[in-house]
Formats: sequence, structure tokens, C-alpha cells
Amino acid sequence: MPIIALLINACVAFTGFYLISKVFHSQLFFSSRGRGVLIGILAGLLGLFLMFNGVEVNESVRVDLRHLPLVLLAFYGARLPLFVATAFIGSTRFLFGVTDQAVIAFVATWFVSIGMLWIHRRLAERVFLQSMLLNVWALSVISVAVLINLGWSVAYFTLIATIWTVGMSVGLLSSALTIDLEQTTRQSKDYKQSAERDHLTGLFNRRVWDRYTSELGTKQRTYNVLALDIDHFKRVNDTYGHANGDLVLQRFAELLLIETRSHDLVARIGGEEFVILMYDLPVEKVEKVAERIRKRIEHEVFVLNDFPPIHITASIGIAHGKSEPIQKMTEAADDALYEAKHSGRNQVVLTNVNERSLVLN
Repeated sequence: MPIIALLINACVAFTGFYLISKVFHSQLFFSSRGRGVLIGILAGLLGLFLMFNGVEVNESVRVDLRHLPLVLLAFYGARLPLFVATAFIGSTRFLFGVTDQAVIAFVATWFVSIGMLWIHRRLAERVFLQSMLLNVWALSVISVAVLINLGWSVAYFTLIATIWTVGMSVGLLSSALTIDLEQTTRQSKDYKQSAERDHLTGLFNRRVWDRYTSELGTKQRTYNVLALDIDHFKRVNDTYGHANGDLVLQRFAELLLIETRSHDLVARIGGEEFVILMYDLPVEKVEKVAERIRKRIEHEVFVLNDFPPIHITASIGIAHGKSEPIQKMTEAADDALYEAKHSGRNQVVLTNVNERSLVLN
């Protein structure tokens, strides 16, 4: 019976939804583009399975639930995966033969996807309504495509009634499943960020810093620890208020992210105390980077609320070494920072931990 076959396909589609959603939210891929192509291929394969297991109405007309993976991708607003899956699903329809019905199905598949992107843009914040309208739009286009193939007949109305009954039932369940997966993933990300990020600046906190640096001494790799401190920050809080002090800290953190590489570890470990971990930079290069950061902060205009903009400066201590325990490197960076502050502030001081160890020995 057509309805039984469509329900079995719906169960397969739900499993595919779950797997594709997991890949969509995964951070294990080298680029967002590569992940997008992979998601599009997976959705296309799911659509191909649903197509091959569709209901054959007659020798030239088949009905299936291939639109469901497209609904999922449109719900996420995943344009690249949606186009990849649409091209995949639409083209493979010709595996059943190059016929007028195949051409109609190809055009209808693209029409479904383009319309769903429009719906997503208009209703992105109203997730349940959006998801249901995506299904309604897809079923409407399918109904027109089937009408072109079958014409007005009792068989057409019987088939369309089955398609809409199963399609809307599956659409309701798939909407609930997709929304639940999305909310669960967002909550998980929020909890993780709350545990790993400084609430004010968005930088990593001390917990993350300790975790990432705990085994540095066992790696045969050169690295640098930069300790940074805003000069006379207490004066900023006392003069302009703690709210403006927070604005200064937030902009300071933004500047650190701008002036460092994406794979450098930048963390806030105290009130106005920041640290940066930089791998594989020689002494000359890390000094230039630190000096660039110092100058950027010195020349930056920090905008405050209800007060004129101000300028601040920062002192930076650097510990340079290879295969040294993080505790030793941190102490060396703190010592260098202390020297910078007591030598007039707004300076960069570097300590080569390996050379210092040789002198001490």
C-alpha cells in the first residue's frame, strides 16, 4: 500500500535528519565549506534513498519523500548544502529515464528549494511556523507536478490525499524533531561557552588556560607566554566608574584578538590581567608581535559612556622557551611583566627561559 511505503520512508528520513543535524553542528571539519558540501551530499544520498523507495503510481510517475532532506537544510538556512542536495536529488531523477516526467521532477525540485529559502528568510525566528510552511510549500509544488503528469482524475485525488496525509504528519513530527535537536544543541553550546569563556570579554578563562597549557612541558615545541596588564587600570575604574572600566576591558580584549592569530590562545585570568600563548615564533618575531600589540593599545581611542574618550597603555612580559613546564614559563612572563611595569610601564620585556636556565646551572 502507498501509505505504508511512505511511512517506512518517513522513519528512514527521521534517522537521516538526526545524523545530518549532528554533522551540521559538528566542529570536527577543516572548513565550513567542506562541511557544507559533505552535508549536501549526505542529504542528497538520503533523498536518493527515498526516491528509489518511492511509490510507483504507474510506469512513468513515482511519488516519494525526497523533499524532506531539503526541508531540513532550508530550516537551517544552509544555502550551500541545500544547493548541493538539490542538484544531487534533481539530477538523479534521470536515473529512471530521461522523460518528460523526469524533467518536471527536476524543475520542481529546484522550485521547492528556492521557495523554501525565501520562506526561511521571512520566518527564521518563528521556527515552528517556518518548518510547517516549508512542508506545505514542498507538498504544494509536488501536487502541481503530479497534476501535470496525471491530470485531473480519481487516481490523482487519491494519490494527493495520501501524499498530503503522510507528508503533513511526517512534516509535523520532523518539525518537532528538528526544533528539539536545534534547541538541545544550542543549550549545550551555551553551557560549554559559559564554562569556558570569561563572561565579560568572551575570551577563554583560567580553567581553559590551565587545561590547554598543562602538558606544554612534554612537547618538543617552542612557545611563548605573554602576560599583559593594563597600566593604572584602578585609576580608570575610580575616575570613570566600573561600567566604563568594563567597556575598556572589552575593547582591550577585542584588540588582542585582532592582533593575534586565530590559533593563538588568548585568555583573561584576572581583573585586568591577560595572557596569550603563541607557538613557533622565534624571539625576534614574538617581540615584534608584542610591540605591535602595545602600540595598537597605546594609539587606540577607548570610547566611554558619559565621558570623553580616553587613551590607555599596557605593559607586556614575554617568556620564550622550548619544552618548559607552563608554571616556569608563567613565572618568567610575570617577572618580565613586573620589570616592564617598574621600568616605566608601556613597555615590552622578554625573558628567554632556556638561556636563563643555562645561566642558573
